[in-house]
Amino acid sequence: MKIRIRKTIRRAAAVMIIAAMMLPLGARETHAEIFYLQTYRRLDTDFYANLYPDLKAKYGYDAHKLLDHYINYGIFERRIPAPEYLNNMDALVIGDLVPAEILYMRKSLRKSLNIGPFKSAYEEARVNIVDPTRRMYPNNMYLQMNEIARRMYNWVNFSPGVKYDTKRSHYNDPAGVFGVFGQKIDNGKGLEAIRIYRASSAGTARAVGLCLNMLAIPYQHVNENTWKQQFVKVTYNGANYIIDPYVAPRVMSEVEYVMQYPPYK
Repeated sequence: MKIRIRKTIRRAAAVMIIAAMMLPLGARETHAEIFYLQTYRRLDTDFYANLYPDLKAKYGYDAHKLLDHYINYGIFERRIPAPEYLNNMDALVIGDLVPAEILYMRKSLRKSLNIGPFKSAYEEARVNIVDPTRRMYPNNMYLQMNEIARRMYNWVNFSPGVKYDTKRSHYNDPAGVFGVFGQKIDNGKGLEAIRIYRASSAGTARAVGLCLNMLAIPYQHVNENTWKQQFVKVTYNGANYIIDPYVAPRVMSEVEYVMQYPPYK
């Protein structure tokens, strides 16, 4: 009788161990399927971890944590969730703009801005750059990038015109490009605060990055925190493109940009 009891216990323990070993895989498949049904996308957590070293270092291959990251952050960063999207990034478009509160969490983007000036820059960018772009090209990432490049070129060089400066406050953040409220002038009815537009290539790169990120377009800030020309690089469908409002009113391929402007490498 005792032998039978021991065998039964061993069998039950073996079943529990096997079930415990299988649970993470089953849970991953179940959550991934629910996620797919809700967003019409597929998330391959192993691919997601391998593609982004920062996520792999933080979460390893933990499917639940990777899923949570993608739902809460990856979507808004237009991170690529599965291999089939590598050359079809337009399938990852989202309907609404990424909220200012989410973008403010990105230290590189906000630099040293407080939330108030950051939201002010966000609104100025939304009204003048991003909303018109979204209305013109709602589902084409390349055309969105190109329109942002065109509008930012005009914004920096013509209207309102952003004076190049490396000394005034906010010269290296988005608020310098989209205007911070500075001195007050008498408009005949009292004192009125006016916006001051001054920035360096660092601030301009972050301003372009802000516009891109509002549309969930990921970017790389090239030469960040150096005394070199700074600009934005975007990878789209496997190719690299450059946006530099000081150089051209359009998106340029990385090869073309480096060939024409070798000092900026």
